[in-house]
Amino acid sequence: MQVVLDELRLGSSAPGVLVMVRRGGDEWFGSSGAADLDGAPIVPTTRFRIGSISKTVTSALVLDAVARGELSLDDTIQSWVPGVVDDEPAITIRMLLAHTSGIFNAGDEGDVASDIGRISDPDLRQQAQDLGARYLAGEPVIVPDLVLIALAKTHPLYFEPGRGHHYSNVNFQLAAMALEAATGKDLASLLEERLAVPYDLSATTTAPTDLHVPDMRSYTRDPATGQLLDTTTDLLGVGNGGSGGVISTADDLLDLLQAIVVGDLLPDRLLAEMTTPTQQSEGTYGLGMVTFVLKCGSYFGHAGAIAGMHTLALVSTDGRDGLVLAVNVRGDPEPDLLAAAEELLCGGQ
Repeated sequence: MQVVLDELRLGSSAPGVLVMVRRGGDEWFGSSGAADLDGAPIVPTTRFRIGSISKTVTSALVLDAVARGELSLDDTIQSWVPGVVDDEPAITIRMLLAHTSGIFNAGDEGDVASDIGRISDPDLRQQAQDLGARYLAGEPVIVPDLVLIALAKTHPLYFEPGRGHHYSNVNFQLAAMALEAATGKDLASLLEERLAVPYDLSATTTAPTDLHVPDMRSYTRDPATGQLLDTTTDLLGVGNGGSGGVISTADDLLDLLQAIVVGDLLPDRLLAEMTTPTQQSEGTYGLGMVTFVLKCGSYFGHAGAIAGMHTLALVSTDGRDGLVLAVNVRGDPEPDLLAAAEELLCGGQ
């Protein structure tokens, strides 16, 4: 397995790679390279940004709130955070978690500079302009949820809500806003109270509340020079953390995903909703959970890509086997985490 990690690191010219593999009752933590360019070692307690695997965590918290009767998947976002998106068409919490809302993926698509100029609310437009100027000046900034949503609203819906599938980070910003409105608690508090404490995930937190720099630093390759730029503190699009703010360790994250998949956290009907792909997603995306088909079987999980970091978490459909993999670089050539995960989980099968 060490050969797979070394090849992954060298093939992507990454400073470091870490993995936790659980397979057939055995557990193996491995690493290649270092946590930063200064050579800091990668160890089992190394914390890193998990990127969009945070969507699985947010979805689990929303579904937990559904199980507690605090909100419903059929509630509309308009009913929980009125005035944030247009009153019509109605967009449900389920649509947000399934990426079937049609809401534009602001930040990852479109021309942000142009979109800022088209924000209809003058106060939000000015706020976005100020944030953009500060970001270009090298200041660490986080774009607030309302600005992210305003940027998304400068584009039409991809499709009528519920009639298609298109990945959008804004969906999970909105889902987290609805969750916070329904519970009266922020996402960081809910993560601690309902997941970290009950499941002993002591190393798992979320930005923007937690602004500590994780042990494994993140690097983005400059396309012009090939130089690695430290982008660990680039949290521009993290918003309330619902789409990509979680920081964790491989052990914590794998513990959490296994607890979800084996049914420790959610009742059967909600676990089925979470793990069953929607018809619109063509057989892969459920509610914050993706189905991956490897040569040795099907796995539930999610991938992540945040500034300078690629991540992947997979758990077998019975919850017994799994893997968490992280590579601290983004830029050409991009690492193929899924191929590496298949080798690590399936071996010669």
